[in-house]
Amino acid sequence: MEGRSVDDGTGWLRLAASLVNVSLLTLIVPTYRRPSDLLRCLESVQEQTLQHFELIVVDNAADDEVAGGVAEFNRHARIQARYVPEPRLGLHNARHAGVRAASGDVLVFTDDDATFDPRWLEAYARRFVSHPEMAAAGGPARPVWEVPPPAWLPPFMHCQPKMFPILSLLEPFEEFRLTHDGYFFGVNMAIRRQPLVDVGGFNPDSFGSVWLGDGETGLNRKLWQRNLLIGYVPDAVVYHHVRAERMTLTYFRRREANDGACDMYARFHRDGVPDRVGLVRAGAEIALHSARDWLASLVLRGRTDPRSLRVQLRAARAWARLEYVGRLLVHPELRELVSRRDWLQSN
Repeated sequence: MEGRSVDDGTGWLRLAASLVNVSLLTLIVPTYRRPSDLLRCLESVQEQTLQHFELIVVDNAADDEVAGGVAEFNRHARIQARYVPEPRLGLHNARHAGVRAASGDVLVFTDDDATFDPRWLEAYARRFVSHPEMAAAGGPARPVWEVPPPAWLPPFMHCQPKMFPILSLLEPFEEFRLTHDGYFFGVNMAIRRQPLVDVGGFNPDSFGSVWLGDGETGLNRKLWQRNLLIGYVPDAVVYHHVRAERMTLTYFRRREANDGACDMYARFHRDGVPDRVGLVRAGAEIALHSARDWLASLVLRGRTDPRSLRVQLRAARAWARLEYVGRLLVHPELRELVSRRDWLQSN
């Protein structure tokens, strides 16, 4: 992948003048039943060196406790948080509610379990102003371990040192890059409003515990299909807080299963949902190619060396692919969901 590096020079002083307008950048924080995490996130936002930006909290539980907590926080906050309830379950619904409420031309998204380098938003603002051709961007997502990682985790992460999707960790480069095949994770991403509208917003991902679509992964794909430029901003640093329950084999299997559902959504969203015969054929192909991993995972279950883990996670992902095909066979509403193209305007 080739990218373009740009010398910042002293032009930032001139660019700073264009950041005075608060509508330039909106930060959108979806949350769901994690008030203490949200409070920590909002406190970190207050330390941003960017002086003017809009902050929106979208509550996907529409919880009075969260609304009251945001109101109390605002009593002493430098940057006031606008509270937006979105009772329709689904991260894409929460994100889109934030988009509709936002006044910014650049929309920054994160998660409620993140904290931030003080220069995070300034780094994004700087690059979007100096690169009007940049449609979207991402930056590093580094871990904050809330408990020490288990012994098996560091060796397994070492196999993917620059990008570890299971924990939404990412830091592939040291320099600024602007390419047509860039990528980002939802915990640290920014996008201009118009390209987001043009591609139909985020695809669905989960509705509660049921995984149905490819979320921000699908947004990456839609930007690639349109040959739009995506930046990597190395000084736009987010810290993703990793709780103990996420450092377990059970959680890793579940995340890999979610990716399996994502795989099938992406395939049938791109190519169209086949008829029942085609779905049965697709299921048979998955079973044929995955039978060896399924059998091996029974023998290796519980083993935590990197090779055994990879087999177990491949098996979990393949099983979720097969399950997704089965759901398409019996649920017409899922077939309609997979076929829908625009989630921003239609939900």
